[in-house]
Parts: sequence; C-alpha cells; structure tokens
Amino acid sequence: MNVNLLALDSASAVCGVAVLQSSTDYFDVISAEHEGSAQHAERILPLIEQSLQQAQLLQTDLHAVAFAQGPGGFTGLRVACGVAQGIAYAIQAPVIPIPSLLAVAAQQEDSAETLIEVVVTDARMQELYVGAYQRTATDWYSLHKPILIGQEAFCFYLKQLLDQQQQLGTGTQVRVSGDALLAFPELNERLADFGVKLGNTDRVQVETIAKLALTAYMQQRTVSPELAAPLYVRNRVAFTIAEREQGLGGNPSALWQSVQFKPMTDLDLDQVAQLEQQLQADPWSRTQFKQSLDQGHWAWVAEFDQHVVAYAVVMPTMDEAELLLIGVAPTYQRQGIAQQLLCFAEQQARAQGCVKVHLEVRESNYSARDLYAGAGYLPVGLRKDYYKKTPTTRESAVLYTKVLA
Repeated sequence: MNVNLLALDSASAVCGVAVLQSSTDYFDVISAEHEGSAQHAERILPLIEQSLQQAQLLQTDLHAVAFAQGPGGFTGLRVACGVAQGIAYAIQAPVIPIPSLLAVAAQQEDSAETLIEVVVTDARMQELYVGAYQRTATDWYSLHKPILIGQEAFCFYLKQLLDQQQQLGTGTQVRVSGDALLAFPELNERLADFGVKLGNTDRVQVETIAKLALTAYMQQRTVSPELAAPLYVRNRVAFTIAEREQGLGGNPSALWQSVQFKPMTDLDLDQVAQLEQQLQADPWSRTQFKQSLDQGHWAWVAEFDQHVVAYAVVMPTMDEAELLLIGVAPTYQRQGIAQQLLCFAEQQARAQGCVKVHLEVRESNYSARDLYAGAGYLPVGLRKDYYKKTPTTRESAVLYTKVLA
C-alpha cells in the first residue's frame, strides 16, 4: 500500500514540515525547518512547497495531512492546524492530529511496553505540560492525557503515579523526559529521590510526527478537516482584574488534586449512593451498587481527607471491559480527579489482560465527552433514545472505545 503524508509542526519556536512516503518496498521522510516563532505563518507554506518538490509529489498525491496538536503556544498551534485543514479541504483528504508530548515519548530510546514514559515540558510561568504514555504491541497507549500543572505539583503527580503502579502490582518502571528537565534543573535532583529513569530533553522532531501519523493512518485514526483542533491545555493565561481583586491568582487550568484510590467496599456505599444522587439524572440506588460489587464488578473510590469524592465501576467481560459509572463530587470537579480515576481503572483493566475499554455517555454531556476524547477514546456508534431525558423524552447515547494493548 502506497501512503504519502504531509506533517506540520509549529507548536514551538521551530516550524517544521515533513513529507513521508511509504510502500511495501520503500520508506523515506524528507523534512525542512525554520527557527523563529514570529515567522511561522509566512514560512510554513514555502517549506511545504520545498518539501513536496524534493519528494517529487503534488498536494493531490497526499493521502492525509498531520499536524502537531500541542500543547504549545496558542499562535503556533493555530498555524499548523489551520494550514493542515486548508490543504486537506482542498484535496479532500483526512487530517491526523498528533499530540506533541506523545512525539517526545516516541523519541526516547529503547521504549519497552513495560515502561511508562512521563513527558514534562516547559509551559512557562513556572508551569509544566505533563503527559504519560506506554508503548503497546501496535502503537501507543495514552496513560494520562496532557495536563497543565504548577512546577511544585509535579512531584505529587509523579508520586501518585508510582503509588498507583505499586498498588496494581505491575512492576512497571517510569522514565521522565522532556525539556522541563533543562528549564528546571532542580527537578533532576528531586527526581533522583523517586528512583525513576531520566530520558532525553530533545524537542519534538517533525519526522516523528510523520511516523506517528503513518501508524494512525494505517489504523484509520483520522478526522475530517472540520474536526481538527489544537490541543489547548492552558485554557486561560490569567485571571481578570475583577477576579484578582477577589484574591484569585495563578492559572485556573493548572489544578491537580492529589487523591487516594482504594477498592469500593460496603462501607463506602452510603457515600457513593449519595454522590450518585447528586450527579446523575437517573441514578443507581445503594442496592444497585451493592449488587454490582456482589457480581464481581471492579469498583473504586477516590478519597480526600477520608471522604469519598469520586467513584468508578467497571464490568469486565473476557478480555474487554465496560466503564459503567464514573462520578466526581461537584466541589472537586475540574481538578483532574476524573482523569486520574479513569486512568486508574484503565490500568487495572490492562493489568487483568483487557485489550479494550468501552463506555457510553449522554449525547448532551459535552464535558464528559471532552474528558473521554482527551483520554484517547474514539466514538464508535450511537444508541438512539437510550437515556431518559424527561418523563416524555429520551436522548441518545454515544458509544466510545479505547484500545489498551
């Protein structure tokens, strides 16, 4: 199968373009770069033309256009995404967004399936972009989607990840890499106390974006041009004057709440059922939670100050699993707890040999859908009129699946 891909990266100070050509007996990647973030918009099109000419290809010869999705600078991310969309529209081809932190993970040497790659890059303002990945037999598994946290919170993030792996009994090692190790030298000293490996600090190479895009293309993980979007992890740069006058400060998107996970027991059911009543339009009863535990479903709670603040229930079926419920107390939402709990549930499923996780969510629940999409779940179907909306109306369920291995 002949595949020609164009890959674009303008998420950093370097604007990069790569043209990948692959067939059964031929593989080649041609790339060109320009350094200078203020010139990305004017340089990227000439670089594309230059690379296509060198590859002896026309735009119409391309099968897909990939771009580095971020996180990164607002303006730079929009340049690569917008150009990718424009070319893809013109030639009626799909787009392949590639997370930039994943590319850093893919550039680490000897990345075994048992190794967790924690990528940490400089987000400025004493903050970090952090993501975690594991290589699988066929691709990469997104353990933690990219988040923004304060520099001082990273060690809490790492300790929690290590504690979870110990709790799961996976024996998995962790390696930390990325340019934050250069930007914050004190991190290297603190990481030595955790016994983790240290990776390289190389910036993303556009050739890596192209190679990851080839795998995604072969697995049909593409999107229509109109659905392509940058990965904006920093949702706000600063508070308004009025908000600062109220005592607020820092970056509201750089929240990371450290919590403890433990298996759900009968002693937790009253608190869990009470939370469920607050969160769900058609909630489970305490009896239903009890029946779920008795049936052997996997269930966990997240605790903070000895109070249950979140819960999840998963039903295992052979080598797959289905997420039945996940919920976070209203006052603890938007602090990364749902993502942590979802990741913990996935890790449990992987440790038990599950290769896929399935779930369903109300079509109108956009915050949950954003959570799942950001965690690497792909929509695979629609279940019409599945959920009760009002006494006389119903709404559809969107079905999602994530490959774990």
